[in-house]
Amino acid sequence: MADERLIGADDRALDDAALEALAEAHATPPPAALRDRVVADVRHEAAARRAQVHARRWRLVGAAAAMLAVVAGGAVLSERSRLDARTAQVRELARANAALEARIENQGRALVDLRDSLAAQAQVLRLVGSPTTLRAALAAQPSHRGAGQVVVERDSGDAVVVLTGLRSTGEDEVYELWAIRGEAAPEPAGLIPVGADGTAARPIGRVPEPATVTAFAVSLEPAGGSPSPTGPIVLVGTVGG
Repeated sequence: MADERLIGADDRALDDAALEALAEAHATPPPAALRDRVVADVRHEAAARRAQVHARRWRLVGAAAAMLAVVAGGAVLSERSRLDARTAQVRELARANAALEARIENQGRALVDLRDSLAAQAQVLRLVGSPTTLRAALAAQPSHRGAGQVVVERDSGDAVVVLTGLRSTGEDEVYELWAIRGEAAPEPAGLIPVGADGTAARPIGRVPEPATVTAFAVSLEPAGGSPSPTGPIVLVGTVGG
């Protein structure tokens, strides 16, 4: 009785072999449809995961592209703002330059006028002070006012006229000087612009053959003058030595 024991009761190798044999004996292969379904599910899940990864990747790409677009748009707007500011500065500089050029042009004309006026005054002073001149003192005619003097250099015929107390003229009229030689018709000797104060002192050019001139007269003529007197005679004076 002491030798009696269950065979293999404590033999692990035999137990494992028995269990494996039992499992193989009772194992049943899975149906083919089940296997296909499982494989399809696995593939579908793998495809879904790949789609999710792809979609996530494109979302990241889209977000990055949107960010780049925002940055690029901001850069474009910033550059456009700088360009607009520069354009405005250039236009402002152009306006300032045009205004400066206009001022310079006006000042240039004023300087030319001043130079001409100074030259005319110098000519008047030279002839008025010259001892070799012919002079005609001009007196106002009835119903008119003013006085004046015409000074002519004997040799050259250069002449100046000085007037005062005259009525100022409008834009459509001007005073004109006439040289008179005895009984001959008066000859135009120059236009005389008169200032608002009714005065004038200016050269009138050259008088041909001054020694033959016997008198000078001033009339009021249409703007631009006339070849012969048409307006009222305002001043008249005979020539003396």
